[in-house]
Amino acid sequence: MPRQPFVMKLFMKNIWNISGRMMMMMMMMMVMVLLMLLRGGEATETDTTTTNATCRHATDMWGDPDPNIFYVCSDGGQPLQLQCPPGRGFFNGQGHLGCLPFAQWPACRPTEEQLAIQLSAGCDSGPEQQQKQQQYPPVPWAAPDPNQFYMCPSAPSATPLLLTCGSGKGFVSTSEVAGCADWLLWRRQLQCEAFY
Repeated sequence: MPRQPFVMKLFMKNIWNISGRMMMMMMMMMVMVLLMLLRGGEATETDTTTTNATCRHATDMWGDPDPNIFYVCSDGGQPLQLQCPPGRGFFNGQGHLGCLPFAQWPACRPTEEQLAIQLSAGCDSGPEQQQKQQQYPPVPWAAPDPNQFYMCPSAPSATPLLLTCGSGKGFVSTSEVAGCADWLLWRRQLQCEAFY
């Protein structure tokens, strides 16, 4: 008689006593719960984002309170955040749309004449000289680029220093505010809220 091959049978005991069908149902429920949690998280994130992060804008190109930033819609309908090159800012209005050199902005900044007069006066004449005699610290004034400003050092016959505001801030000088302010305040103070 031929020999029977040796076959070893292993048996595993189901300590959970759960059938295959029941296991599948539990896994599906876990996946559904995870999807609901993820979907709930996305809704919360969407609620906290700014209205600038949508692709519902008429031009599919729009600005941010920070003029250095603008958005365009991708082919998939998602907003892409982009930056203007240095020396340019996003302007939308008065016939303009895009990253314009700050010197060509038709609003939201001092005129070229105002800037030239202040800069040519230097630190030893005009309001800066009067201020040195009456108060400290010196009053800064706007540069063509709203990310920057001029200030006179306290040394006699000094050349005005061109300084830069910190990230997320622009220079504003009004009767209420003088200095680097967040971009929303900058726009409000310069009556520039309609141009982005």
